[in-house]
Amino acid sequence: MSDPAPVDSLRAQAEALHIKPKHYELALAEQAMRRANGRLMSIDEILYRNGFASGSRDAAKSKSGGNEDMTMQALRLYVPSATQAAMGLCLLELRQGVLRIAVGDRVDDADLLHISQSLARADHKVESVEIEPWDRAELARLMREQSEMAGDRLLRILAGLARDPDDAMLVEQAVHDILAEALQSRTSDIHLSLKEEDARCWIRYRVDGDLVYKHLVPHRVMAPIVTRIKTDAKMDAADRQHPQDGRLAFEWQGRMIDVRCAALPVAPAGEKLTLRLLDRENLRTFDELFLHAPVVADRVRKAIHGHTKDGGLIVVSGPTGSGKSTTLYGIIQDIDRASRAVYSVEAPVEYDMPLVDQTSVTDNSTNSIADIIRALMRHDPDVIIVGEMRDGDTVEAALRATESGHIVITTVHSVDALHTLDRIDGFLSSAYRTSGLYILGHALVASLSQRLVKTVCPACHEIARASVVFDSVERCGEIGIAPDAPLALAHGEGCDLCGHSGFLGRTLALEAMFPPEDQASRRAITEMMVSNVSSSIVDVPGTIYMPRRQSIVDLIRRNAIDANMGAAMLIEEAASTTHGRG
Repeated sequence: MSDPAPVDSLRAQAEALHIKPKHYELALAEQAMRRANGRLMSIDEILYRNGFASGSRDAAKSKSGGNEDMTMQALRLYVPSATQAAMGLCLLELRQGVLRIAVGDRVDDADLLHISQSLARADHKVESVEIEPWDRAELARLMREQSEMAGDRLLRILAGLARDPDDAMLVEQAVHDILAEALQSRTSDIHLSLKEEDARCWIRYRVDGDLVYKHLVPHRVMAPIVTRIKTDAKMDAADRQHPQDGRLAFEWQGRMIDVRCAALPVAPAGEKLTLRLLDRENLRTFDELFLHAPVVADRVRKAIHGHTKDGGLIVVSGPTGSGKSTTLYGIIQDIDRASRAVYSVEAPVEYDMPLVDQTSVTDNSTNSIADIIRALMRHDPDVIIVGEMRDGDTVEAALRATESGHIVITTVHSVDALHTLDRIDGFLSSAYRTSGLYILGHALVASLSQRLVKTVCPACHEIARASVVFDSVERCGEIGIAPDAPLALAHGEGCDLCGHSGFLGRTLALEAMFPPEDQASRRAITEMMVSNVSSSIVDVPGTIYMPRRQSIVDLIRRNAIDANMGAAMLIEEAASTTHGRG
């Protein structure tokens, strides 16, 4: 008979960490394997990486480093200065478990949750938080002083390369500082253009959805930089005639950033290099994504945590660059991957997700996404993640997977939650349409549609009364905002912190539709889709529909977005809704 003591001890340690014993067991096994390979990692860090650690736990039971005091500079290793700036706050110190935070005039619960999770990953104990209101100008000055000035150093490096473009050390430093400056400025993509004409060799950054022309450098400087990046990304640096893909890793502020690289030949005799910066620290958790949409969180959680083999389809839609993949990964993190077989098919895989079997499909792959989905049916899946449904074969394979009792979570390009159904319908062949819509009508769990909206700079935004912004008390009543409510407006000239744009970061404007669960209503929905009247689904009793207007009003109330921009978005939503339902 086995000794129950070790089991009891393991269960006690798991309870102390507020996690499931099976999760703690998996973490112990992984820690032992890493130790055998000469790599040390704490249990708390493994739990966090695998998505088992709770953000509210705050590493309270950490045995090592939990009570260590941290300075402002040390805190930046775990919550980078750019992240703090986007939140509109500055971490001052962590002393005896008390975290001091300087803020302007607001702090978001989602931001505090993100900070808590970042420090928990590093096993630093936070027992309480002290919020210190600061003058916004002083706070902006402090954040500027604490930021690493990689851009200033990059200018000197580029000037040195102009004199000696063959200096390998300067080339290496230039690549480092380009990546560092981009990460520091919240860049999602870096664009490098290598062309014969010096005046067309630009380094550009995609910041908060906008493309910013940052550095104009001569061809003789850009060429060795592009060559070095392609070499580091395992691409053929000499081949400038064919598209190529590659990846490289970059260490920044104590963590590894995955950089996805794509090279493209451009005329005349030039090359374009695009780098996608994939920072796991910037991935938002499930709780962060749906913090202000509890109904959405509850319904999605119910679907992904259910253990019946009824199948189900969750679709996240939106235009390119609207954060669909980020939402997808946030949902994945909330799945109990220790007890469920989770697979993903992506083109290509962006983030490495622990305890998920990920298959990358590229243009050079022998198998298509649909082929992989069909192959997965022989691998006992519970949940299948499909990076994007972009053709009829993929849609049909995904629908058949839900018919077989599997949960399928995917994305699609469409304008809103209801148009998503028409978009899927449009992919179906005439021979399969009726069967496919029948499956869709019975399997659809949620249709989520999202946009990313610029948030106002917390350091320089202005405040105005709602009645002034919306021109009348009556209009305030129509929107549902008190006439005397203080609303945020972006400063026209901005400040140094936001690059004189008035905006800093982006947030989610969400629309959601959940069809009723009873079979009679499902049959009615199927008939509506077959008859091309899917817009009437919101009128079916039991359907839960959260219009984007509701999310926009909430963002205006919370002073997260510019009120004038929010008002314009409300007018657009009203027009599109009238057109779509007309």
